[in-house]
Amino acid sequence: MYARRSGKVLALCRLTMAAMFMAGIVFSPDVALRNPGITRILAGGYVFWVIILACAAWTDWWYDCRLAPAAQVIDFVAFAGAIYFTERPQGVLTGPFLVFGTFLLLVALVRWGTIGVATTGMGLFFAAIVPAGMLTLGGAAPDPLRFVRGLICMVVVSMLMLWLASRQRGRRVVTLPEPAGPPGARRNRVLASALRQACLTMGARGAALAVAWGDEPWIDLLIEDDGRVTSERQGPSALSTALAMPAPPTLFDRQRARRIGLPAEHQLVIERSTAAIPLAEICGVNEGILATFSSVSSQGQLLVWGIPAMAVDDLPWMSALVREIGLALDREEMATLAKSSAVAEVRNALARDLHDSVVQFLAGTMFRLEALRRRLRDGKDPEGEIVAMKEALRREQAQLRVMIDRLRRGEDGDRAADVTEELRSLVEEMSAHWRVQIRFDGQTGPLPVPIHLAYELRQMVREAVANAARHGQCSEVMISLHHDGSTLTVTIADDGVGFPGAGQLCQPRSITERVAALGGRVRIAEHSNNHLRPGARLDIEVPTRINA
Repeated sequence: MYARRSGKVLALCRLTMAAMFMAGIVFSPDVALRNPGITRILAGGYVFWVIILACAAWTDWWYDCRLAPAAQVIDFVAFAGAIYFTERPQGVLTGPFLVFGTFLLLVALVRWGTIGVATTGMGLFFAAIVPAGMLTLGGAAPDPLRFVRGLICMVVVSMLMLWLASRQRGRRVVTLPEPAGPPGARRNRVLASALRQACLTMGARGAALAVAWGDEPWIDLLIEDDGRVTSERQGPSALSTALAMPAPPTLFDRQRARRIGLPAEHQLVIERSTAAIPLAEICGVNEGILATFSSVSSQGQLLVWGIPAMAVDDLPWMSALVREIGLALDREEMATLAKSSAVAEVRNALARDLHDSVVQFLAGTMFRLEALRRRLRDGKDPEGEIVAMKEALRREQAQLRVMIDRLRRGEDGDRAADVTEELRSLVEEMSAHWRVQIRFDGQTGPLPVPIHLAYELRQMVREAVANAARHGQCSEVMISLHHDGSTLTVTIADDGVGFPGAGQLCQPRSITERVAALGGRVRIAEHSNNHLRPGARLDIEVPTRINA
């Protein structure tokens, strides 16, 4: 009941101590009062004041907060007055006075944190010194040893409270339940889960979330009231402006124009304001707590109402709630971006594979069909060419099946392939398909590499040979493969017309993207000094690890 109602707890403790003190000076015969009449009047007035504070704490969060500094000052005066009017030389700063001083330190710890405890500790020191000095001047000096001992006890308690205040700076922790569904596709579920958790954490009857997404003009509004959840989308309005203005968690009463904000821990801003609260007006709420939040793609407000015995103690928990909501939306946005990036990467990889295999093969097939048409026109036997084209189609079908299997099952990073044998067999296929002479220079023994690297190199060589035959108009291609232990180098040179101004600006897109994905680099240069047919050379370097 009192987990977040420190004002009530402090008021109850103060009332109990005041009642015990009043009973002691009225009914205890062994208490010697310095001026009985004045002492009882002052004690009665203090008890009356304490009753007023208790009523304020129980009925009105505004006055409980506004009267707190005055209550602390009057408690100091009561502490010093009790020492002056009731203490005896043999009992200075003992018994109830040490307890009351500890209570004042606890009040400062709860309401104002470290600064409040330090100020209260110094105040208690002077509140004990001043009446002791007055007693000394009046001829009733306290026992020095007892007085110093009591003063040291008060200082030690103050230091302990100061240490406790420094350790109490941690934020409140609120954990939102993980909604169902894959991350990146559950934004609405995150908001609904946050709305429900806000009601549970704050003990509220209702809550509302208003969120504006990026540059979109509309606002998503979710409202939960007595367990019923409604959602709607609103157009631009005064709420749009309110969402764009960051504000600390604020406890408000619209009818009385009261607001208490919490910009930082133990820093309350108390004010009267008639400024509009659009979200509260939409929900028909007069009294509640409002807080703003933001994420990388949104700005929003959380409103809760119907909290039993609402108090400023609820503000830190509201701050923790909106902080967690912003983080949850950030995580959802990151998952969405990661998913979009993964989809784009797969799409680009598939486009490269289709371009370097199917598109280039079909282009080569068109060349061969044109050559077959000329053979038929010249009356030559087309049987050999038809068989060769049929065999090429069969091989391409097999390659497409391999690509489809890779898409379905994914890649096994532990599997290895002999890249030398892969490229040697590819050279034979490409030479027959494009009708160009291709020479391959690789190491004599097997060169096992991860299977995905062998596949990427095969696709790059296919693309390079196709470009040399189609665009470079070459008649001969030279391919070399070298490995120095950590880097695999593939050089592809031809005797064609070369690139128009070889350099970085004319690098083939598909090959460049594949090399970049592997963490390598590609260079382009002229192959010879023949200005009529300079040719082109591609040097592809990629890091690799050799499989044992």
